[in-house]
Amino acid sequence: MEMLIVAGFLGSGKTTLLLSIIERIIARTGKKVVIIVNDFGTVGIDGKIMSKYGLNIKELASGCICCTLGPDLLQTVQDIETEIAPDLLVIEPTGVADPSAIVSAMDFYQGNGIGRIISAVIVDASRFDVILKALGRPLTRQVETADLVLINKMDRVSGPEIERMTATLRNINRTKPIIPISAVEGTNVDKVVDAVVI
Repeated sequence: MEMLIVAGFLGSGKTTLLLSIIERIIARTGKKVVIIVNDFGTVGIDGKIMSKYGLNIKELASGCICCTLGPDLLQTVQDIETEIAPDLLVIEPTGVADPSAIVSAMDFYQGNGIGRIISAVIVDASRFDVILKALGRPLTRQVETADLVLINKMDRVSGPEIERMTATLRNINRTKPIIPISAVEGTNVDKVVDAVVI
């Protein structure tokens, strides 16, 4: 079972992108996909949206996967492996989550083992400067530990702005791919799928 962690702050377009890439992954590979949605609240709106698309959803509410729900996450992954046996497990944590903590938690997984783990972070191009100023530390942590950095909403900003954001992010993560995308328009979504699918 492979794992894809897709992080990003509230409003960055995680759910829109996930629906788009998962649809393409299934069409291209036929893989069975399960999604774990972690919401900070009692109502899992994203889970309701995704279940309309016929995707298997498991929600972990009222806490953060990488903090209070660490043991619950491991048990949930075990249950999913036993009951559904997916090829790909997608985790959408809360916006403030540190994906590297989720990766570290998998070291304690007692199931058959997790294969490849890819951590992607989505950065909102339309609010880049505001988020960098207000939430610079968690954003920096997400970007520096990501395997894939996605600048979403490229359709809302100019080319030079995308280049400036890319340069800023490249200073944080010098080695991993940085891909400008538009989840709504589908721009470069296939490049994301190429990076995720073996």
